[in-house]
Amino acid sequence: MTLTPKTPIRCALLFSLTFLISTAFCQTKNTGEIIAEGGSKMKVRPDVAIFSLVVEKTDTIEKNAIKNLNVEIDALVNTLYKLGFTNKTIKISDYDVSSNSYRDDNDKKKYTASNSLKLEFQLDTKIIDALYKEIQEAGLSDLEISFDTKISDSLEKKIRVLLVRQAIEDAKDNANNIAKSLDIKLLRVRQVTKYREGLFNQTMEINMVKFTPPKVVGDTQIVYNTSFDKFQVEDVELEEKITIVYEIAK
Repeated sequence: MTLTPKTPIRCALLFSLTFLISTAFCQTKNTGEIIAEGGSKMKVRPDVAIFSLVVEKTDTIEKNAIKNLNVEIDALVNTLYKLGFTNKTIKISDYDVSSNSYRDDNDKKKYTASNSLKLEFQLDTKIIDALYKEIQEAGLSDLEISFDTKISDSLEKKIRVLLVRQAIEDAKDNANNIAKSLDIKLLRVRQVTKYREGLFNQTMEINMVKFTPPKVVGDTQIVYNTSFDKFQVEDVELEEKITIVYEIAK
């Protein structure tokens, strides 16, 4: 039989492939794997307060609706300035002027002008309580207020680092318990997977507010307290889950 120049190369490739298959077979035959899961949870108090302040004015004349809106917004902004809020913490989230098909008794079209302001600041129940008091004293009308909280990126990152570490330790403990119960030996980590659950926050800048105590109402020495004067905001639960795949000796 006459060998061509390519024959030795083919023989070498065949030998290498056979060797790899044999090696893989031996590894599969003598080793296996176990999957261990771990988790960690923590309740965290939000550190950011979010206020949405919406003023809406309606009139049969468009420019009057806009004028009345601007007057009310100016009064609201001045009230916020008294509490230490600045232009950095007061943001415009929406401004709209529109008309609708509804007409009054005199068959005149209605125009509506609205402006939404948004406040984001480091959560302090004293500031929140004072905010409601100042708005009440200012006698503002056609104002809607909504309140919410969130966890800042910096605080969430700090908590999640701790949760991941705890979840890993929990997974390792579970793996060791399984190995001990089955009388098997853990060799090495093949794979680690992290599942994230809980709150996700967008990047945001948190501004400090210089707090000024609210003034006393007239000469009556009456101060109207809100629930923020006594209670804290609700905690948010953050959670991390870790799955570790271990190689074991059979």
